[in-house]
Parts: sequence; C-alpha cells; structure tokens
Amino acid sequence: MVDHLKKLTEDYIDKTNDLLASRKLGEGFFGMPDSAKSHPCHTEYFNAVENTVKEYIAGEPDAETAEAAVRFLLTASDEYPCSNLASWMLVAIQNHALPLIPYLSKDVKAELYTWFSKHVPRLQRLPVQREIIKALKS
Repeated sequence: MVDHLKKLTEDYIDKTNDLLASRKLGEGFFGMPDSAKSHPCHTEYFNAVENTVKEYIAGEPDAETAEAAVRFLLTASDEYPCSNLASWMLVAIQNHALPLIPYLSKDVKAELYTWFSKHVPRLQRLPVQREIIKALKS
C-alpha cells in the first residue's frame, strides 16, 4: 500500500511540475486564469489517495502496514521536495491518515503523537492536524 501511495505522490508531483513548465507568460497574474492551479490533477490525486486507504481498510488491515501508511501520509509534505502548487496537497492528504489511526498500537500512537505535536507548531495547525493529534492522543 505504501509503495502505491509513493507512486501516486511521485506521479502527482511530476504532473504539477509539467503544468508549471507549460504555463503561458502572465498566466495567473492580474486576475488571469491559472490552469495549473485549477487543473483536475489535484482532486484526482486527493481522491486516489483516499481510495487507496479505503481499499486497504476494506481488506485485512494490519498494524504494521497501517503504521507505515500513517507515517508516509504525515511526512510526505516534508519528504518530497516540490513546488508550492503541489505542497499544499501533500499537507491535505494527511486527512487520510485519520481512518488508519485506530489500527495503530498504543505505543506507536504515543510516539507519533509526541513527534507530530512537536513537528506542527500549535498556532500553525490546520483543523485536520488538530484532529490527527486528538486521534493519536486517545
């Protein structure tokens, strides 16, 4: 599962890099439409990650794979150097770690809680990151 998530992410970053490279001069400035920002690849990537997690949970989930997937989803925004066009989506996919958290052991939850709480400063946390911290704490 994690290999598939990595492949999805690498393909998404490649696609956003291609979109940025093919931008026309002035696109996105002074109210001009920006085809790179509104391209469907962003939603497609988010949905593909969601479907991968759902398919995994519908099968026979195990703690080891769930842990690897949660770690990937929580660190993808740090691990993959990318443009601003893609970076926000790598944070957004953290949302898909939530349904995997119940499959983690208490020790792993505690470790991830400590790391994530320090990694994402309190005043900069997005609502989904607050939910993740709350789920890891329980």
